Amino acid sequence: MKAFLFAATALLCTAASAQDTDAPILFTNVNVFASSSGQIIEGGEVLVRGNMVSEVSETPIAVDGAEVIDGGGRTLMPGMIEGHGHVMLASEPATMLLTQDAFEQGARAAARAQAYFEAGFTTVRDMGGNCFGIKKAIDAGVTMGPRIYCGGASIGQTSGHGDFRMPTDGHPRFDGPEFSGNANRQRHTLIADGVDDVRAAVREMLFRGASHIKIHAGGGVTSFTDPLQAAQYTPGEMKAAVEEAERYGTYVATHAQLNNSVWASLDAGVKSIEHGLVLEEDTVIRMAELDVFYSPQAYLPLQDVSGNPQFQAPIQQGKLALVSEGARTAFELAKKHNLKMLWGTDVFGGASIFAQFRQEFAFRDMFFTPTEQLIQISANNGAVLALSGLKNPYPDGALGVIASGAYADIILVDGDPTQDIRILMETDNIDLVMKNGVVYKNTLD
Repeated sequence: MKAFLFAATALLCTAASAQDTDAPILFTNVNVFASSSGQIIEGGEVLVRGNMVSEVSETPIAVDGAEVIDGGGRTLMPGMIEGHGHVMLASEPATMLLTQDAFEQGARAAARAQAYFEAGFTTVRDMGGNCFGIKKAIDAGVTMGPRIYCGGASIGQTSGHGDFRMPTDGHPRFDGPEFSGNANRQRHTLIADGVDDVRAAVREMLFRGASHIKIHAGGGVTSFTDPLQAAQYTPGEMKAAVEEAERYGTYVATHAQLNNSVWASLDAGVKSIEHGLVLEEDTVIRMAELDVFYSPQAYLPLQDVSGNPQFQAPIQQGKLALVSEGARTAFELAKKHNLKMLWGTDVFGGASIFAQFRQEFAFRDMFFTPTEQLIQISANNGAVLALSGLKNPYPDGALGVIASGAYADIILVDGDPTQDIRILMETDNIDLVMKNGVVYKNTLD
């Protein structure tokens, strides 16, 4: 297996050597995937200056003193973006999160971030979890990992999808925050009831550094106390969350599995629907008209329900069966009406579960061409990141594209993923990983 440099000393030395020189980096003999159009520029060249892409050309680029990387005919594409991740939820079993201390969770999160990076994912849109600390550590060069767009704690009502208290835990309002359980106390989820509490919770996440806000608008598969069909949050509560996010120039995404919660989210002005796997066609048409982003998952609901390692409790199995029944139709309707599709996995749990997350490529292969998936995992995901606006933690360039003025987040792939998307499922096919103009992995001969 081609080695990936995980040692902290190697990371720091590699980053320092790359950043201590002003020499540009020139990629030659590469087939460049243009994610905005879905086209391949054969035999192209890409020039990187500092942390940005400076030039993309179909003809040779003349530049003095550049470090030349000959791609050998490989595919050069934007670093992949995980559109719905949970970096902090890396325990096995996942329920261990309810009892672990924050130090162990942080160590596991660092390993999860490195695993994403090894697989060619240079950015993660985190959709629930107290990921601010690991993001800061990665940005400071303390450990290796992708850029993280943190939503912080996902916000939900008492007894809602985000209420992961143990039966012996108290309630943050009635008994005090210190008695409300690990998930709330460590700010992976946050219980907020009523318009004023929802506003305060959103403002708190924005203060912590959230780039976007996630709320729960309906029941979920993972949670134990709410029916999947339950509508959660009133129109006033959801509109309050949207108003507060928009005041800070960013947006709200909602966990919404069934049609009722998706429709209510659209009424409130939500910009991104997470999951939404049991839908009616009228709702999909409305999503298209409102130009919202759609962030479903294929691998989790469409694999054999009984063998799904993330949802083994009987109540979870029952809920998952309902979602599984609707998922195929939801994907078909989304493609029919040309929704702005994001690529994300919603993977959480330990290393054995995470090892399977790239099965998302194979399961989406039933609905989308390889090029369509590549656009989802790059340009589309980059576009939803840009919605963070004033709260964008990386505001100087675009992500998910190879273009002048974009961040130099680049991978070199051994093969042509526009012909076979499944080559991205093997880490050994990712021969080079660059983030922010720094090469962290290079196994080119």
